[in-house]
Amino acid sequence: MPTPRSRTREAVPDAGAAVELARVDLVRGYRWVRSQDFWLLYGSFTAVGFAFITVYAYSLGRDTGVALAAGETPWFAAGGAATAWSVVWLFTAATLAGGAFGSSGDLDNDGHYLTLRPTADVAAGKLASAAVKFAGFVVPPALGLALGLSLGLGTPVPVLGVVAAATVTVTSAAAVGYPAGFLLKGVVRRSNVLTRLKPVVGVGIFAAYFTVMFTGNFTTVVEALRPALRAPPLGWLGDLSLATTPGVTPGAVGVAGALALGVAVTGVGVLLAVPAARYAWRTDRTVSTEGDDGPTTAPDHAVDRLLGAVTRAPATRGLASTALLRVYRSPLQLVFVSFPLLAAIPVGEQMLASGTVPWYAPWLAVWYGAWAAGATLPLNPLGNQGSALPSLLTAPADGRHAVHGYVAATAVVAVPVTVAAAVLLAWLSGATALATAGVGAGAVGAVLAASVLAAGVGSVFPRFEGVDFAGSRRAVPPSKVAYGAFSAALTATVVSVAAVQSALASEVVAVLASRALPFGWSANAGGVESAAWVVLVAVAVSLPVAYRVAVGRLRDYRLS
Repeated sequence: MPTPRSRTREAVPDAGAAVELARVDLVRGYRWVRSQDFWLLYGSFTAVGFAFITVYAYSLGRDTGVALAAGETPWFAAGGAATAWSVVWLFTAATLAGGAFGSSGDLDNDGHYLTLRPTADVAAGKLASAAVKFAGFVVPPALGLALGLSLGLGTPVPVLGVVAAATVTVTSAAAVGYPAGFLLKGVVRRSNVLTRLKPVVGVGIFAAYFTVMFTGNFTTVVEALRPALRAPPLGWLGDLSLATTPGVTPGAVGVAGALALGVAVTGVGVLLAVPAARYAWRTDRTVSTEGDDGPTTAPDHAVDRLLGAVTRAPATRGLASTALLRVYRSPLQLVFVSFPLLAAIPVGEQMLASGTVPWYAPWLAVWYGAWAAGATLPLNPLGNQGSALPSLLTAPADGRHAVHGYVAATAVVAVPVTVAAAVLLAWLSGATALATAGVGAGAVGAVLAASVLAAGVGSVFPRFEGVDFAGSRRAVPPSKVAYGAFSAALTATVVSVAAVQSALASEVVAVLASRALPFGWSANAGGVESAAWVVLVAVAVSLPVAYRVAVGRLRDYRLS
């Protein structure tokens, strides 16, 4: 029978153990990120974004400080601080809830930690580690704000209030968000339906978030929520942040309430994280019952029949089918070509707002369809094979079959999708029938040319190192050199096709080129069209070369 002491150890974390577990988790996370070039690149973009936020926070703080020193009451001191800190708190809580729900809230080493330490210690360590990680995003803008206030007012005392508000925000938001994420994780793990819907819901949330951020509707949402954001208890964070700022008289109730409630919420949240984590971790994952009663993989026969219409050699059809089924079963490869879709959000908003489709939208569809088609499969023909590479290199199928297989696998999916999207956008933009047909033909040619070109570039610059994703899942992206060379060549090709097909495109390219040319040089539409024909001729000459290179590399490649 458990003793009162053992029951307490199961419910209350040991502070020293939790801190040590958090330290180990942070060190391991740092070492992991350091070895992942994809996540380092993503992190660098994120850091640039937060650097701009920090600069903005500094400018806001300085303007506020100067206004306060002059006896004025700026908007930030009259309620803007409450709104800003409330948004930061909600964003922190939601992000950390997502982290606990996702792979960050999973146990390492198949949960063997729980055989060494109580759940309370591990859960508290996870929570503390998450709070420290997210503090790296909150603290720099907060310090920028504090520095701006201090310089504007000529005194360092505003730093105390801002640091206190940042500390309360991160700790209390983590204490609320992490238990909520654990609870949601446990609910999903106990349901087959929710487990299957989890990727769909995740994609929906991801798309909704970036749609709001990229369309500028974030400020609209904040404006609609402004009364709730300025009201207690979240609004008290604004009082706390300005508690030591001269020229501002925050409510004593707000300052005391923020401190007291922050401590209470943090303590209660840590305690609630323990049963929530136990609920999430100490359960078997749901297992799909599909097996004898239904298919668990893609319908191989349907894929083979589809490819049979565009391939003749069985080896080509087998390689193409394998490539498609590999993407179907592990769609993580699609992550590497999804980021340009973010640029389509403002274009979509513009089309909805104006009710018209811009002339360049069809060509954007052509470019993206061809680029995604080439980058998903053919751009890393050797690395995509994984453990099956030795079998491919020793199989009777030669490099010609491999290249044909990759091109066929790409064409059967990307050609109809790209043509449909480009033609529809061309029709909606008011293009003539001849121009619409030209866009459709250009889409077919761009996808096929991109597949061959990608195979040639990717076979010369292969990549075999994988990138870690959620859990133990990994994917092998193309090399950065292959990405850069292929993207530049394809962009030049699509722009050239557009310039040849559309006089308006030639004029736009001429204007943009004139702005970029040095020494006062300029370009005209005629010169752009001539240069476009030169590029297209060069592409036509390089495609057979890329094909031969790809065939030779896939035929003669030797494992070291």
